[in-house]
Amino acid sequence: MKVQRGRWRLALGLCAALAPSAVALAQTAAPAPATPYVDREIEGLAPETRPIETAPYDTEGLPRFFRVETRLGTQPFDNEASARLGFAAFALVETPNHGTLSLDGSVSPKEERGSLTLRQRGLPWDGGWLANHELGVINTPTPDIARLPSRVFVPSSLIQGVGAEWNNAGRGLQLQAATGKPGRLEGLPTSAFRSLNGRRSTLGGQWRLGASGDTETNSTERLGWTAALRAESARDVSLFDNPLTSADLEDADAAQLMLRYEAPGLRVQGQTVHNESSRVSGGRNGYWVDGEWDEGPRRHGLGLFRLEPELAWAGQPLPSDLSGAYARTAWRTRQWSAEASLDWLRSISGRAANGSYATASARWRLARNSSLGTGFSLRRFDGEAWDAYGDWRFASGWGPSGLRLEFGGGQSVASRQELIYDQDWTVPQGFSLNTSLGVGRLGRDPVSGEAPQNLWSAALSLSAPVGDSTLLRGSLNTEQGSANSRRWGLNLGANWRINTRWSLEANLNRSKGKSLVATSLDPLATPLPTVNSTSDRSFYVVLRYELQAGSRNAPLGGNALDGGGRIEGVVYFDTNKSGTQEASETGVPGITVFLDNRYGVRTDAQGRFEFPFVASGPRTVSVRNETLPLPWSVVDEGQARVDVRLRETTRLSLPVQRTD
Repeated sequence: MKVQRGRWRLALGLCAALAPSAVALAQTAAPAPATPYVDREIEGLAPETRPIETAPYDTEGLPRFFRVETRLGTQPFDNEASARLGFAAFALVETPNHGTLSLDGSVSPKEERGSLTLRQRGLPWDGGWLANHELGVINTPTPDIARLPSRVFVPSSLIQGVGAEWNNAGRGLQLQAATGKPGRLEGLPTSAFRSLNGRRSTLGGQWRLGASGDTETNSTERLGWTAALRAESARDVSLFDNPLTSADLEDADAAQLMLRYEAPGLRVQGQTVHNESSRVSGGRNGYWVDGEWDEGPRRHGLGLFRLEPELAWAGQPLPSDLSGAYARTAWRTRQWSAEASLDWLRSISGRAANGSYATASARWRLARNSSLGTGFSLRRFDGEAWDAYGDWRFASGWGPSGLRLEFGGGQSVASRQELIYDQDWTVPQGFSLNTSLGVGRLGRDPVSGEAPQNLWSAALSLSAPVGDSTLLRGSLNTEQGSANSRRWGLNLGANWRINTRWSLEANLNRSKGKSLVATSLDPLATPLPTVNSTSDRSFYVVLRYELQAGSRNAPLGGNALDGGGRIEGVVYFDTNKSGTQEASETGVPGITVFLDNRYGVRTDAQGRFEFPFVASGPRTVSVRNETLPLPWSVVDEGQARVDVRLRETTRLSLPVQRTD
């Protein structure tokens, strides 16, 4: 690794500061011969290129960042394919007494639609309170313990309105409120909010019992008892984009009560949901308990659940007409890991069959650069379905490699066998190249009756710098079948850094054919559609201006005299649960990523995000379950801890996985 030039400058600056106190010693010492400066680097490693510097950095005022974009492009899956002009802006300022203020907005004048979010996070109040306020397009807030992994997940809502959260770590208190019009985000050329009918309002609170009032000892601990309550009211909401009659609208009220106990090596949480709706006579209830305890390298879990028929959450779907229990176990050592779970399921109404759902997986580390893995899922409830896989991850002379064999089938889905080879190629510094090849066979579809066919698939993902200021990236994927089943997709992009403030970005997307999407086997998860027959052609071009200024001794999350770096990353759909992004795995658009639970940004169409100026040292980047589409959920509580270094860019990938 090259010694950073910035460290040499720091060393020279310290020498200059100490020079007056060493004048006498320097006068008596013999002068050393002058030698030219030579940068130290590892033999064979190309020198690090200098960033483009065309404008001096303004150190006056508070730390601040501003970005404005002009976008020209077409909307994905738009039959007219007409180009639209859009504008987007992001601004952030870090204040010592009013928290972090940020703005994230976009507008498309032709469609007269857009989105705008104003945030104030970390506002200090008297008595140890910190307040977070949001205005515009936001996700309704939920108590902290409601975000923890659970066998049953209760959704939150995307609204255009106002939300607030007040936290007092010393007293163990958290209060939340939000209200607004429901809707959803739509793609390019700008992130536009499409409002839906009705209005949603939510209240929430959490109290950690026995909190001492000392913020230094209670800021991060969850030990002991914690209680939380969340309620949501929905008026004139609908599951349809364009409700035609009053029968398509409903009024609904829902409440969720949570109680959690946590001790070293033990975690138990009970939850109950009550929902009342104008579409259903009487109320509907759901109950579940999740327990988990540690036993050395082993972790075990037990749980019970009862979800009454037609249960929902204020007009949003929830698993229903189910009762049962589950058991889980996991064993992790340095050499191998294994985990398994088993659900016993029963239909409360008797309209569905009783059954079970089981999963198991294991991985054995053969050597430092080689491991074997296997796993399966089996559902015997309201129809049988199963899938299984085996894979081998190893390092070759070409780079990290993976060989994966997948099987699947059932009463309501076509059988499928596929062999996939993934390769992360060893390429020069700054480049990345990933490929994926697969061959397989798809059986007769039991629903449509489509004939069996042989399949082959391929995917390629490439990122390549051109000079010091241009980055090219692209991905290509295809799946071809012997029975005229064809699909392919192409995504090309380029980013040209003109100077420190101006950059140009372009992207082209083209897809055609029938896409086969894996269905979730988990009966407690919302299933995905199995076939998506769509074609799409879209593009966008972005001219971007960025301005970063202010005193560098107070970066995001930093203290006085701290320096800072940059965090860039991507949130992606980890479809094969390998923990690494393969060439065929795409990013998750339009979700919010948080830094130290204080600074929030939204991912773009490729699932990318960035925090432009972050304090050096350990930082936590997190994704919350309530912002993800079902049945996808976060991994390891959706958190990644990174070490940000002075004047360096830290890159990371955050996977989300299906609940099966």
